[in-house]
Amino acid sequence: MKICYLANTAIPSTNASAIQIVKMCEAFSELKNQVTLITTNASNGNIFNFYEIKTKFNFKKLQYFTKFPLGIKFYLFSFLSIIESLKLKPDFYITRNFFTCFLLLLLKKKTILELHHSLNTEARIVRFIVKNFNFLNSKYLIKLIAITNYVKNDYIKNYHINTNKIIVLPSGSSIKENYNYPLNKKKLNIGYLGSLYKSRGLELIMKLAKIDPKNNYYVYGNKKQIKISISKKIEKNLYLNDYVPYKKISKILLNMDLLLMPYTSSITVAGDVGDITRYTSPLKLFDYLSAGRPIICSNFEVLKEIVDDNTNVIFVKNYQNVFAWKKEITKLKNQSEKMKIISKNNYELSKKYSHRTRALKILDTLKQESR
Repeated sequence: MKICYLANTAIPSTNASAIQIVKMCEAFSELKNQVTLITTNASNGNIFNFYEIKTKFNFKKLQYFTKFPLGIKFYLFSFLSIIESLKLKPDFYITRNFFTCFLLLLLKKKTILELHHSLNTEARIVRFIVKNFNFLNSKYLIKLIAITNYVKNDYIKNYHINTNKIIVLPSGSSIKENYNYPLNKKKLNIGYLGSLYKSRGLELIMKLAKIDPKNNYYVYGNKKQIKISISKKIEKNLYLNDYVPYKKISKILLNMDLLLMPYTSSITVAGDVGDITRYTSPLKLFDYLSAGRPIICSNFEVLKEIVDDNTNVIFVKNYQNVFAWKKEITKLKNQSEKMKIISKNNYELSKKYSHRTRALKILDTLKQESR
């Protein structure tokens, strides 16, 4: 089957969206499909080395129009990527871009649209098109894929989408390291890997390291995203590291005894804007699960679609209070058997949420629709 993924994003990059797009293309390719990813020329580098892609696919970068404003470049990509793709004659398209999807449906091209956020975060013209042209119910739109039930219900309620038109497929992971969980040490290695925007909890981790000197804290992320003031005198048990390529993440995770997801009351995206708290299906959660490590996490309802309290994660109810985090860490540290059980539970759960499994479900949906 010929699959064309149109992605208006910088690839390679450290963004979770870029990782997910590339890994989904790899998964489709592993399943013996002919895959082409068309994206912008906003980033340099070999994506196959950057993401450690073992099953390669076709990758096409379009000329990036640096002289045009961002908004115009956004719409130009939709037109030009479709023009570029037509000669490939794909069996179906995948995109996250509403405007690209709209144009594809006008051309009567079979399309899957990934839904990863609320329509409210889109440009005004995109919201107008969605609300007034009803293209989300087009017969050429094979499926809408929502990453959470909340996203699904939001679109059904507000945009009158047929319930059989939309399915829920959470994010996934491609980490395949062998599971192991050594005996706990007196001093735990506690880790966080991901974005360092203000909403992601770096400030809380810094406070934790200060009040919890009996454990080591490791942070890996893009330091350019840090907006808070970082004191020159960082605690001796806090190790602040720059972003590491996705291919190296698994080894880092396996060196940790415990992993954190210390979100604040709202989760922002690039530029510290928006609020995706009710929609999020964070890639790091699935990577953490794949590593088979206990997780302590802010008490966000949307995450409970994937994991259970005390079975896979420890949800911190009063998650804006640093002492509440220390209490849960200390409690878990003193329950070594519980840590091992949670660790095993997470590794087993992760098998349900690989990119390969996600790709298989999409392909099965296509087969059912073609009958």
